[in-house]
Amino acid sequence: MDQFTEFLKERRYLLNVSPATIVYYECAFKAWQKHGNGDPKTWIVNMRQAGISPVSCNTYICALNAFWKWAGEPHHLRYLKEEEKALATLSADQVQRIVRFRPKGCNLSRAHLLALLLLDTGLRFAEALNLRWEDIDLESLLVKVVGKGGKHRVVPISFEGRKALFKWKQQSKFDHVFATRNGTLPTQRNVGRDFALLGERAGIQGVRFSPHTFRHTFAVSYLRAGGNVLYLQRILGHSTLEMTSRYTRSLGTEDLQAVHDRLSLLSRRC
Repeated sequence: MDQFTEFLKERRYLLNVSPATIVYYECAFKAWQKHGNGDPKTWIVNMRQAGISPVSCNTYICALNAFWKWAGEPHHLRYLKEEEKALATLSADQVQRIVRFRPKGCNLSRAHLLALLLLDTGLRFAEALNLRWEDIDLESLLVKVVGKGGKHRVVPISFEGRKALFKWKQQSKFDHVFATRNGTLPTQRNVGRDFALLGERAGIQGVRFSPHTFRHTFAVSYLRAGGNVLYLQRILGHSTLEMTSRYTRSLGTEDLQAVHDRLSLLSRRC
């Protein structure tokens, strides 16, 4: 435990990882304490028998591999094979329901603006929530974002996205875009509660109404429209193309055919 505490200190103070990353390491270490019995292979078997999914196991493996490497331990576990599933996304009708929804009250209006921004940009929940007005260039249709690991990137917004942000800015008195009535930054938990209420009021059913679903929806919609996967990687802030490519699993043959028909040399007219 003392060694793991030192590991966390170095990650926090030398590598400047985010608080969320520290929590991620702590969760992985708790799983090791609960299921490990000191043996890495037994750890995996016990987690799977406890009903922990391969995806969750792999996140824990990634964290413990990093710790073992730091500690000079000989352990290094291979990742489990994951079932390739199409990511859940909002339908076109559900997207329009959200866009056309007219919220009442400050909290629901804030959640609605957040929903529109996520649909328009594919930002992560925390990235959007921490935005300040100085990060948004309405003239150039650009948003400056601080992503995972403190990495900065610039993300485009649409004319409709700019319109929604401009209207909100007219009544805003604070630096944070999604500030509370007192000007403080709301917690992810409170905004998540308002976000869930928005989905309920908008009548969205059959899909998990979460900020990450909106990120998935943006990415898949971008690819369906013929967007370049390399551009999408930059927009989403992924460190590898492999992370971005998983969104292609949600494309059907009809999507591929539609894009091909638009881009085919035989379909073009001189």
